[in-house]
Amino acid sequence: MEAIRHKLFQTKAADLDQKGRVLIAVNAIGNTDADGDISAPGSFRKTLKENFDRVRWFLNHDVTILLGVPIAGREEDGYLKMEAQFNLEKQIARDTYEDYKLYAEYGKSLEHSVGLQAIKYRIDEAAMTRTVQEWKLWEFSTLTHWGANENTPLLGIKSLDEKRKLLEGMAGNASYSDQRKRNIESAYKALFELPEPTRITPQQQKAVTEIARSLNFELFT
Repeated sequence: MEAIRHKLFQTKAADLDQKGRVLIAVNAIGNTDADGDISAPGSFRKTLKENFDRVRWFLNHDVTILLGVPIAGREEDGYLKMEAQFNLEKQIARDTYEDYKLYAEYGKSLEHSVGLQAIKYRIDEAAMTRTVQEWKLWEFSTLTHWGANENTPLLGIKSLDEKRKLLEGMAGNASYSDQRKRNIESAYKALFELPEPTRITPQQQKAVTEIARSLNFELFT
């Protein structure tokens, strides 16, 4: 049996309510992904029936950070969809939930990834693809860190108008943790209030990096 592999899937959360319940499309059915794999219709049926109770929902594939509990999974409309409930008693889950809501307000979404193993498959060497008839699903993750590079200069941040709107939206959210609020305030000051951005302090640079990770800012040299 192959090792567990992670597959990134860029999609919007299908639904998000005000009680911390979310419906996420975590994998596509029938298309060829970046690894050359094609998930056949029904390829998740067995694991959802026999292994669902062991499936976990993590943040960034970190097995020490459970965001909540998976409630149901199904193949529907060409996707593997997972319904899950945030554990709103945990601050990290509340912060992530608020990020989802903020992204939805701007027509965006956090990205998602699955951790799985191929059990049964057929390889087409000519097409360089693998059609998987059966997957074993271990976990799915909400991702916050794509696109951020902590070693990239502050002056490399692009689309500042959009970033300003996102930060202003975050600043007005009372549900974030105190640490997240301090990072937002420090990042906003460093980006938009200081006359010379290159004069920001190490603490402000760290705050910008943390906020960049949570908002998927694109940083480049």
